[in-house]
This record gives sequence, structure tokens and C-alpha cells, in this order.
Amino acid sequence: MADLRNKRWLSGSELQTARHAAAFITDRAYRAVTSRGRFTLVLAGGSTPIPLYAMLARGIPSDFMSHLGFALPSQARRSPVDPELVTLPWRDTLLFQGDERHVPWTNPDSNYGRAREHLIRHICIPPQNLMPMPVGEKCAAEDARRYEKQLRSLFRMPEDAPQKEFPAFDLVILGLGDDGHTASLFPGDREALAETRRWVVAVDAPGANPPLPRLTLTLPVINHAETVMFMVPGKRIGLARSIMEGKHPDLPAGMVKPVNGAPVWFAADTGA
Repeated sequence: MADLRNKRWLSGSELQTARHAAAFITDRAYRAVTSRGRFTLVLAGGSTPIPLYAMLARGIPSDFMSHLGFALPSQARRSPVDPELVTLPWRDTLLFQGDERHVPWTNPDSNYGRAREHLIRHICIPPQNLMPMPVGEKCAAEDARRYEKQLRSLFRMPEDAPQKEFPAFDLVILGLGDDGHTASLFPGDREALAETRRWVVAVDAPGANPPLPRLTLTLPVINHAETVMFMVPGKRIGLARSIMEGKHPDLPAGMVKPVNGAPVWFAADTGA
């Protein structure tokens, strides 16, 4: 599958999908670093992106990047294990979370715990470049306020700004639930879905699996990212296609309408 640059829907086996998505992210990372000096990446939770995280931790063959139409800069980082593998510019990459279950990072249900296990502990990234959602307070809403305050400081947008301003992450990775939820934005949660000023909110999510309080970025923040991509498991390909075709504008995933262009969908087709 050559020239990935302008495609909006890509499907294949789980391994193929992870490789294509990792190559896509690697390209976006070097573009951002070249133009702005850093790459801001928002990680998705759940189990679907785990193969992608393992691929990013390992690196992507440079000839595969070329095959997909991506031109790497001469200063692209190489894996210390295999110089044929290109890695993200981790020293210039800041990692964030799109959502988190309100549990300690050591809990098996923690999104950050999974990201740490499958990605973070395998890469050379400065500790100060890690921006996990806080889960130390008893009140999830207080932790949501803490994370928003941290983001506002980083993006230099004070809370008392006169206009509705939102950060422009370079790339946001999203998942897709059976009910059409994405991040921790669930169908029927009118307050969270209608939020127009806050960057981060706490949600109860009693019908979620697991049914835990959560923190999540809001739709305006997601929609102001430079690039938004979905990682979809094979069992949800039909739902993903219908959302991409605009048939479910009322579902949270259908409400993801980036200001900089349509999302890119990576679907692991179990029959591929």
C-alpha cells in the first residue's frame, strides 16, 4: 500500500494497521519538530492501541516509510538496536493522555499504566516530557482541573483569557467503543458533550467497562488538534465506516470534526 499521505481510511491485519499507523505518526512527528521544535502527541487508552505502542517503541523500517511516501529528514533518529529502524524524536516529543480511568497508575485498568508498560518504559524520553493525567485526588473533578491547569500553563493560555481558546496538539489518537464513545466521551452525557470552554472534564461513566469515574479531554480540544486519528479493532469496522460516512453525527465519535480536516481511520480488519 504505497503513498499513505492523503488517505483517510486504511485497513489491514492488526500488524499491518499498527505499522501503517506508526509510520503515519512518525512522519507527523518529524514534520512538527522541523516546523515548531516539538511534537505533542495525545495517547489513547484501552487495549486497541497496544500493538501501535509496541511498534512505536521498536521503530519503523526506513524503507517502509519510503514505500508509504514519507520523506524522512536527514536527522531522523535511528534505533540503537537496529540502525535500519527509525524512531520518533522522543527528546522533542511530549506525551499526553486523551482520557484516564480515575485509578492509580499501578491499577490494571489505568490507561497510563498500559502506555507505560507497552511504550514508555521502552523508549528514551525525558521524564519532564511525560504529561499523564493526575489521579491523586479523591475527587476526579479536582484532578481534571489540575490537568487543565497544567495544559494551560504549557500552552500559555490562561484560564481567564477573554476568548474561548484551545490548545493545538500535533496529533491526537482516539479509540472507538461499541456504543460510539471515544476518549471518555459517552453517548447521553449531554454535559460533557456540550462543553465549550473546559479543556478537561470528569465523567462518572456508570455504564462504561469498567464503570469507573474518568477524566477526558473535551471535544473542542480534540477538534482543534492538527491531526486526529482513530484506531479501530476489526469488530467495529462497520460502525467506524458509518461514522466516517457521517451517518451517526449524534454519537461522540461522530462529533469529532477537526477544524484542520477529517480524521484518519486505521482499522484492523480481522479478515485481512
